[in-house]
Amino acid sequence: MGNKHVKSAAESNGSSNSHEQQPPISSPELVNGVEAQPKLTEQQVLVLEETWKELESNISKVGVITFISLFETHPDVQETFLPFSGMELEELKQSKQLKAHALRVMQSVQKAIARIHEPEKLEALLRDLGQKHYFYGAKPNYVDLIGPQFIQAIRPSLEEKWTEELQEAWLQLFRYMSCIMKSAMEQERITSGVAPTN
Repeated sequence: MGNKHVKSAAESNGSSNSHEQQPPISSPELVNGVEAQPKLTEQQVLVLEETWKELESNISKVGVITFISLFETHPDVQETFLPFSGMELEELKQSKQLKAHALRVMQSVQKAIARIHEPEKLEALLRDLGQKHYFYGAKPNYVDLIGPQFIQAIRPSLEEKWTEELQEAWLQLFRYMSCIMKSAMEQERITSGVAPTN
């Protein structure tokens, strides 16, 4: 698996409209008007750990595909990344800056998987990421967009074992991650009094 070529879902079926196949994003569950923190089942944790082992050697490529797909389907997000603003997609595919950023994001996923049995450490990691994204000027709703794009990027590499259960496990991980990150962003907005950079 480690040396398999990772390609986007659009490449794997000849379609240029990768956004047509994105997994559905369900609305977050609300408890008393507040977004409830998603929970991962033991089975989902096993699925995540097992599939991550297969993806690990290609995380840089997965990261680039994730962001290219994100920028294709949400051009407004690309414009908030100053180094990538106005760049054509072909130019982005060769961008060392994009590769470096994509690798950092994938390393965050890797760290989340590594801490999946240590909820306090995982939450601390995600809160720190949320605070950083607040000061980067990221919009909270942008945090929700990465999961579905990541899933589209990994699917061709896991096609033989792809199931709804596998897809739902990854979606649930990203729901969990984005919930904690957005909570930290909101907390930072309330307490810091420092405007995010935009």
